[in-house]
Amino acid sequence: MKNNSAEISKALFTALLSVLLIFSGCRKKTPAPDSYDANLISRLYGRSEISVHILLEENIIDCLFETAGAFSITCPENLIPKASFEKTVEPVKIELRNGNISFGGWMCTASEIIITTDEPHIFTLNNSAYRGNLRLILRPDANSFDVINQLAIEPYLAGVIGAEMPSYWEAAALEAQTITARTYCLYIQNRFGRNRNWDLRRTQANQVYRGISAESPRIWRAVNQTIGLVLTCRVSDGNYDIFPTYYSSSCGGHTENSANVFGDSFEALVGVKCTYCKSTARAKDFNWPDVSFKKSFVNDRLTARYPKLKELETIVNISPASQSDYDDFTRLTRFRLAGSNGKVDFLRAEDFRLAIDSTGMKIKSTGFELKESNENWIFTKGRGFGHGVGFCQCGAQAMAREQKNAEEILMYYYPCSKLKKIY
Repeated sequence: MKNNSAEISKALFTALLSVLLIFSGCRKKTPAPDSYDANLISRLYGRSEISVHILLEENIIDCLFETAGAFSITCPENLIPKASFEKTVEPVKIELRNGNISFGGWMCTASEIIITTDEPHIFTLNNSAYRGNLRLILRPDANSFDVINQLAIEPYLAGVIGAEMPSYWEAAALEAQTITARTYCLYIQNRFGRNRNWDLRRTQANQVYRGISAESPRIWRAVNQTIGLVLTCRVSDGNYDIFPTYYSSSCGGHTENSANVFGDSFEALVGVKCTYCKSTARAKDFNWPDVSFKKSFVNDRLTARYPKLKELETIVNISPASQSDYDDFTRLTRFRLAGSNGKVDFLRAEDFRLAIDSTGMKIKSTGFELKESNENWIFTKGRGFGHGVGFCQCGAQAMAREQKNAEEILMYYYPCSKLKKIY
């Protein structure tokens, strides 16, 4: 009886999707890679068994899926076996219905749907093209679902590098960025991925991933030239292992110790003087313009992000508690917050700036002076773009222009580190 039910379910499922997939209109197809990419990608897929899970969408109730290649659908917890299809001919709506995930009208009563793509391993989600497979996972409250892209690490990196660094930059800078991004990905996967359904977000919360739109032959060449290379440094037991290879756009003239920004400590993540990024960073990023926020806005943003600060009632005074002083500028590392009731609390400067400006596009770094003016807090003499820890992207480009290779660039920004080929 169980087998009969499964066959009936499969038949109904197949019939429904056939209706969805047969009729087509005149529409733009999913982009295919150029010949250079296609040849290179086919080789890369077999070079590493490491796959990564990237959170594309979180806590959503619908999305649109399509693919120009063959694909199959499975529900691991359901009786329905794998169903295979040639392609979609129009976007298929995936949505939440009555606490279940619906694929084009077919309801999956399992908590997960896996969509596996065949060559060229490309699908489109909400008009953005990606490589690999797709996992749709119902959230515990059954009120929404998450969308996760599963793919090999090298194609993932091809969608990261061009999003994090201009593809026309020097080859050595692109290669250094690729090694940095690969190491960061594997560290975060190992550190956090084991306890959740995904390894990294596709946003700057980890590193920006834009899929195929970020790819180019130059990007794929950087990936291919650095296959399997990661950075390592001495860890607590004295052995060498990968570490969180943080990076930012422009350090402003000196990188920062990771302990002051993220609270972790690695010998390769200490601050170094950088004379390079000033020549390549955009002027408005290296020295960014003053920005002003109402005191009430600052108070609301800080207490919303950190509810413990509500114990201060109203934040009436903000002053630097610690800072890093360099030759010609200062980076703040910790703030003292005083409340109207006399209570005091402290906050790391990086947390402080991102609580007020979550985009990081106005308060671009913690290299600033904070001034009080009537009802406003003014961030002035701003310098650098990003958290300033580790690899300075603009500095790497300047070093590459001086004929430094990828290894020389990496050893400069991550002192005491070593390159290691792991596959």
